[in-house]
Amino acid sequence: AQGDAANVMRRVVDTLQPTSVHWTRRYAPAACRLDAAIKQELKSRTDVHSHPGSLLAEPWLMQTVNGSHYQVFTPFSYAVADLPLGPLLPEPSPVGEPNGAATALASLRKDGVLQDLEDLGLLDDGPAWWEDTLAQHWEPGELAARQQLDAIDSWLPGYATRRDLPGEETSTSRISPRLRCGELSPRQAVIAARSSTAAGEDIAAWNRQLYWREFCWNLLHHREYLEDTPMRPAFAQFPYCPDDHLARAWRQGRTGIDLVDAGMRQLWQTGWMHNRVRMVAASLFTKNMLQPWQDGEQWFWETLVDADEANNPVSWQWVAGSGADAAPYFRIFNPDLQRTRFDPHSRYVKRWIPEGLSRPTVPVVDLAESRREALTAYEQIRATWASHARPQRG
Repeated sequence: AQGDAANVMRRVVDTLQPTSVHWTRRYAPAACRLDAAIKQELKSRTDVHSHPGSLLAEPWLMQTVNGSHYQVFTPFSYAVADLPLGPLLPEPSPVGEPNGAATALASLRKDGVLQDLEDLGLLDDGPAWWEDTLAQHWEPGELAARQQLDAIDSWLPGYATRRDLPGEETSTSRISPRLRCGELSPRQAVIAARSSTAAGEDIAAWNRQLYWREFCWNLLHHREYLEDTPMRPAFAQFPYCPDDHLARAWRQGRTGIDLVDAGMRQLWQTGWMHNRVRMVAASLFTKNMLQPWQDGEQWFWETLVDADEANNPVSWQWVAGSGADAAPYFRIFNPDLQRTRFDPHSRYVKRWIPEGLSRPTVPVVDLAESRREALTAYEQIRATWASHARPQRG
């Protein structure tokens, strides 16, 4: 449906006359306000209930010992790890379609209150082949998601040491799109890991990724602006140098820097990129190329099948140095060293950059020189940054 959500839901409820309405809670501030408006609109008509499900804990309950919200990941991860997680609730029995529902829904469609998905204009204006290509790599739906999680013993053992190796097919779980789309819950993921045959260090490394996702949503819940505004105010004055030529080369995987180009081509062809390569690509974009992190974040948002409203901007700000508990700005990934360390046999690069493929022979930026330029740019805001209070720890 399109239009005012509260009014649309009121029309639907008035037509279908349900005994109750239930939904899974959302946590972005705008979504919270919208859900509150819907609940207010419906509560005089039927029982209305929202339920947790997409996070391990409600953001408003996650507080430090002094009652503030977490701004640093490590103490937050300890707090989440200490949460009691009971067994999963049994799956509810399917509920049949109420009498008259089909007629009522047809009436709502006729009146324009409800629309078919095809009429909502949700699809991008990208190339038609892109959807077909993505479909070769992903099978949507809860059944496929459960099968993927049920195979946890095929990819979690050794995860702590293999998760940074993009050339290994089973080095990561690839369930991030399942979490993003609600086909799996983080609670299911944590409980599955507990019952796996993996070693404790592998389970801990896996849980840490889930806790990072949780941390991102906690930050977004309390800081709506972080989707496009630096969390560290000084970075609003960072001297980025937007350059369409550089940005286009990065998006197309034509920078002449093998690991980054391989990652950007994997992203375009599959809608996914290995996490280690994501960090390297983001570092090159924001630091060596001095392109605004918001532009890179937007491209990832448009192309990733696991593009997450919280994880995406928080992770970009982490790499750019402008976020909560961000990586030190002087930590600038060297893509060549990263390739040597994590793709020593070039399996990943060779897969996504086939031999003989036309591509730049000279990188679009000199890594050493651009690193010096990035550090010089950082020095321009360093004094301003130091004048702002640092985030409290834990």
